[in-house]
Amino acid sequence: MFFLLIFFVGISFIAYQAFSLNQLPSVQQLRRKHKQMMQSLGSKQLDVDDFDGGGGFGPGKDADLAVPATQGADAIKIIRGIRLFDYDAYKPNYKGNFKCLDGSKEIPFDHLNDNYCDCVSDGSDEPSTNACSNGRFYCKYQKRHITGRGLDVWVWASRVNDHVCDCCDGSDEWTTNANCQNHCA
Repeated sequence: MFFLLIFFVGISFIAYQAFSLNQLPSVQQLRRKHKQMMQSLGSKQLDVDDFDGGGGFGPGKDADLAVPATQGADAIKIIRGIRLFDYDAYKPNYKGNFKCLDGSKEIPFDHLNDNYCDCVSDGSDEPSTNACSNGRFYCKYQKRHITGRGLDVWVWASRVNDHVCDCCDGSDEWTTNANCQNHCA
């Protein structure tokens, strides 16, 4: 009798799993959603320090994404002011949303860097603006030991683009005419 009960529980579990799998979105729907998200990422502006091709990007332009110069517009886009450790957190999730780094709130991905502080508790939705007083802007230059270890160099996001060079490389003042000298060495 006991084995018969285990058999029926196993069958019902398999039936439940099959039903649950049918409720998931199809691969085509996920690919379509992913393509839409990637297109919306592609519409953001590029980092003027790292992109040297044509296309209208140059000094003084607003920018909140960084793209390696050797790869052009098809490169991986990294939002300015985040740690590489947090790179995956700054991509849209399967619903197309951004989740605050402390997990307190989920907002639409296009509300990222919109100059309005949605993640009030940690300020993680505004790494490239000074909208959140408690947000962190991670400088482009990060002093590391040969092993790759080291403390992250950051300034409060409220000090971004305030005409004062807080990062040693001046990466926190890309829209102002602060003429920051790179004195990281």
